Order: sequence, then structure tokens, then C-alpha cells
Amino acid sequence: MSSENSPYKIGPLKSFDKEIALPSSKSHSNRALILGAVRGENFKVHNFSNSTDVTNMIAAFKKIGLKMKINGSTIVFENSFPDCEKDSQGEVISLATGDGGTTNRFLIALLSRGKKEYHLFPTEKMSERPIEDLIIPLKKLNVHIVCNQISDGEKKAWVVLKGPATLYNTTKLEIECQKSTQFATALMLAFSNRPLQFEFLNLHASEAYLKMTTQVIKKSLESNSYTVPVDFSSLGYPAALAALMGRVLVKNCAEIDLLQADSVLIEMLKASGAQRSLSTNGLEIKKGTDLKPLSFNISKAPDLFPTLVFLAAHIEGESVFSDLSVLQFKESDRLMQMISIMKAFGVAMSYDPDSNVLKVTGKKNFKYKEAVIRPARDHRIVMAAALFMAKNSGGELYEVDCVEKSFPGFLTLLE
Repeated sequence: MSSENSPYKIGPLKSFDKEIALPSSKSHSNRALILGAVRGENFKVHNFSNSTDVTNMIAAFKKIGLKMKINGSTIVFENSFPDCEKDSQGEVISLATGDGGTTNRFLIALLSRGKKEYHLFPTEKMSERPIEDLIIPLKKLNVHIVCNQISDGEKKAWVVLKGPATLYNTTKLEIECQKSTQFATALMLAFSNRPLQFEFLNLHASEAYLKMTTQVIKKSLESNSYTVPVDFSSLGYPAALAALMGRVLVKNCAEIDLLQADSVLIEMLKASGAQRSLSTNGLEIKKGTDLKPLSFNISKAPDLFPTLVFLAAHIEGESVFSDLSVLQFKESDRLMQMISIMKAFGVAMSYDPDSNVLKVTGKKNFKYKEAVIRPARDHRIVMAAALFMAKNSGGELYEVDCVEKSFPGFLTLLE
């Protein structure tokens, strides 16, 4: 969908009262899929996500020789990587890998264990996002890997790599985690059945995702299978709307998955004054009478930032968000994107680059103006802009197709 010719009209909602089933977690799904690829032996992943990040991963698996049976939302791995590689000498395999950080980074680590040459062709802004902190430890394992140096017709491969990774005298790898913990997770998963240990350097942000990786590995070993829980990143959008203007019942949420960093939003909403209950019927969030301003260190759950900004703009008083540097390494510079969106709607805010603190002064029972938003092609930014329109006076939004990356069907919530 082009931002030049496909505006999507979003009208204002009078209220919000929904009973929904949410997508399963793509973060859990792609972790479990890599484990299945490494292990084979009929390893099963139940309830895997249908987001594009996950479907791109599965498509790549098929091309590298993995055999899988898919029945509904369950996938069974009949063989494993790198044993599934055919013996063709000198074969180059080109893979279309989409724009997902987990898809591309997890695949790179997995493919490093193979002996063929692989060319990765991502989309959107993925080729501009950090990768060097994954390349460095792979080179220490004798993997030949380069970025943006090989041409394939008119297209240029983002990453070209050829293994196999060799451990020899290497028993521990240092992994830089300042920009992303996905590099560490990628290596933990790909080498989960090899005697390799890791030392995490500058682990200041998204530490919960490494804990998730450790637990996914542990649970998958216990039963040779893994069941993916509901996606708490997706849950944040309807939960935020419900806290401000109604109610939502998430029927397929049986528990709060503390392994997902974004699950912290549920307790934040409760602390702010929204109503929260968990029962056999699911997770229910209801509007609070007088929500309190928010204060949050964004490095703990950076994907929540756009949703938290939306909430803060509609809560009376000043909300404060700190430690924002990790936001620039996402699908877009999410700090600058959300500042731009707030300006478009007329939200009072201030950003101090020296302290790296954003302050949002919200208004209760106030309708922000209608706006036309042309955001970066970043699914979380697009969904946050849509929330602003639905809560206020509506508007026109571009790039809405990219919500398929994590939350297919999101826009139906706003109808």
C-alpha cells in the first residue's frame, strides 16, 4: 500500500466495548521455530503466530530444506538444520526475509551453522538497522559473513554468509547488547544444542527478552514442544483504548505472561486507575474514573513506547518517559515519530535530549483535532496513530498495511 495513493480513513469512536481474541506472540513464535529447526525429531510448535515476521521465517525454512507439517496453528519439524542441507556443491541460496528483526537476525545465526552460501534480501528499513554486533561473534566462530557487498542482478544482498560455524577452542562468546538483545537471543537459540556459553555486555535494555529466550529453551526441552501464548505487545492497543473509553475482554488470554516485557502495561494500567480482572473468561480491562499520569523507563519495554505516549496524552497531568535511546534502533526512530504525531494532533509535550527524557502533558475528556498522518512504515507507530484518531476526531492514516507485521486484523477493532 503506497503512502501516496492509499489513505485509510479512521472515524472517531463514541465508545469502546469489545470481546476479542488476540494474535499469539511473534516473539515467542520465532524463538520456538528456531529451536524446532535446530532439533527436528518431530518438535512441535503450537499456536504459532500468523504475523508476517513468522510466515517469512517459515518460508525461509522451506527454502533451506527443512521439512515441516503444518496443521492449523501447529507446526511439526520432521528434520533439522544443518542436516537438511543438500550436498550440492557451490550452491547459493537467496532468501527473501521481510522486515522483521527477529526473522532476519535469528536466521543469520541459524544459517551460520550450515555449509552453503546464503544471501539475505530483507525489505523496508531492515538493511539499515544494526547488525554488526551479531557479525562480530559469528566471525569469531569462523563464519564468513559480509554486509551490503554482493550484488544479485539489480538487487544487493544485505547479508552474505557461509559457515559452518566452528567452536574448536571457543567455549564462551561475548555479545554486545547495548543496541539490541536480539543478537544474543539469536546465538542462544541457534547454538542451543551446542556447548557454547555467552557473556552479555552492556545489557541495559530489553533484558526481559533474554529471560524469555532462556525460558523458551528450558520449556521446550521438557516436552519437545512449545505452546505460544497471546501477544502482549498487541494486547496493549485495545487495553489502552479500554482504559480510556470502555472495556475489552481478551478471551484467549488465560494468564499474564511475565516473560513478555510488554505485559508490564497491564499492571501499569491497574496502578494508574484502570480496572483489571483475570478469570476463566479471559483478561478484562475497564475504563478508570480518574487515571493517574505515567512514569516509565522505556528501556525496560521499548515496544510499549507508542502506546504509552497515546495513553499519556489522554491522562490529566504530566507523564514522564526516560532512557529513550533504544528507540532509534527499531523499524523507525520511534521517539521522533511519536513526537511528530503528537505535534500533528496538538499534544503538549517537551523532550530534553541531554537528559533523554520526554514529558507529555495530557488532557482528560479532551478531543484532539483531526489529522492526516504519514508515518514511517513501522507497525507500532501506525497503530498508535490509529488510536489517536479513534479516540479523538478521526483522520487519514497512511501505511496501514504494515500492521500485518504483528497484528493482522487490528483495524477491525476500530470499526
